[in-house]
Amino acid sequence: MQVNLVFLHPKHLKYALSGFLLLAHFSVAATGEERTANPVPDTPEWHAYIAKSNHWQTLDSETIAAEVSALSLTTAKSPEHAKEFGFDPKPADEWFKSAEGERVMAIILSYQTPSGGWSKRTDMTKNLRQKGEAFGVEKNYIPTFDNNSTTTQLQLLARAHSITHKKIYAQAFERGVQLILDAQYPNGGWPQNYPLVGGYHDHITYNDNLIKNLMELLRDISLGKNEFGFTSKKLRAKALASFNKGLECIKKTQVVTNGQRTIWGAQHDRISLASTKARNFEMTSLASAESASLLDLLMDVEKPDAELIEAVHAGAKWLDNNKIIGQRWSRNDVNLQPDPSASPIWARFYEIGTNKPIFGDRDSTVHYSIAEISEERRKGYGWYIGNGNKVLEKYRIWAEKYPLKN
Repeated sequence: MQVNLVFLHPKHLKYALSGFLLLAHFSVAATGEERTANPVPDTPEWHAYIAKSNHWQTLDSETIAAEVSALSLTTAKSPEHAKEFGFDPKPADEWFKSAEGERVMAIILSYQTPSGGWSKRTDMTKNLRQKGEAFGVEKNYIPTFDNNSTTTQLQLLARAHSITHKKIYAQAFERGVQLILDAQYPNGGWPQNYPLVGGYHDHITYNDNLIKNLMELLRDISLGKNEFGFTSKKLRAKALASFNKGLECIKKTQVVTNGQRTIWGAQHDRISLASTKARNFEMTSLASAESASLLDLLMDVEKPDAELIEAVHAGAKWLDNNKIIGQRWSRNDVNLQPDPSASPIWARFYEIGTNKPIFGDRDSTVHYSIAEISEERRKGYGWYIGNGNKVLEKYRIWAEKYPLKN
């Protein structure tokens, strides 16, 4: 496990020591899979970042510990599990004024952590969080931005405030946005979980649209339109600065091979910015699904600079050059099946340098054929995707407006 304490200013030692112990605990509780091995730079901005993460981690942990102790419990009670959150993330406006809407919004507020975020896979529709109850079912990974967590709740809070004008929603919203701002690495990326928990969760995470979701929320806040009209000029300015910093990270992490820009990995090391692995079956690679989503985000940027324009053209070219034509796949298939009418698809992961499709297994082995991996992983993961098609359609229109200059 990486140790950051040696870089901290003495005034942060209280938070650092608590954070270190928590990180040690989380690393044991985590999967034991890929960890960042690169040391945190010895700079004031990284010192401050780690200290703030430790501060929030200590606050979250001590809050639960105090409640558990007061109730004479041995461990925190677990809330109910849900595939997502149990509620409709895009309800009609009338719902927020209804008794049911007020009830569910109160539950959502009760599950906001002291640090300002939310968990995933936790039902937020049945009961208010009780004292001594964990803030989510995956207690070692709370709060998180994974699986649309935190961004979904913040979007609901913004709508709730714009419709009901209740101050409590605005206050909770601002706390959550501040967590996102605090979570952004000095280089512009975001981890999967914040406060930091160690392991692959600390990597810059493009997987499952995590950073795309964060940046779209920040962009919308910066514009101050619709449900975000209540936000202050100060918060909008912070959101815009964070969004632009995120853009710089995306440009810097685009993988270059043989002097040519390609696409992105699903996650990148938070220090070296190189593509890296996460879970054992998610190997270091070029990731087509995440890259298509990033291109979609980049093409929405107003007044893109020359580097961003070059990045989009290069990424779209890579997708177009590596699409699989005349084949289809479902999770019950051992191999691709011929189908002349099928839309183009892409393998989820490609080997860097060769652009060959690769497939991973629980034992960290990497294969060039999906037939070689275990049945559990073959059927339990989306090894081929098709979302590059819409992105390439969007690119053709975008490229007319922003042609690549020699």
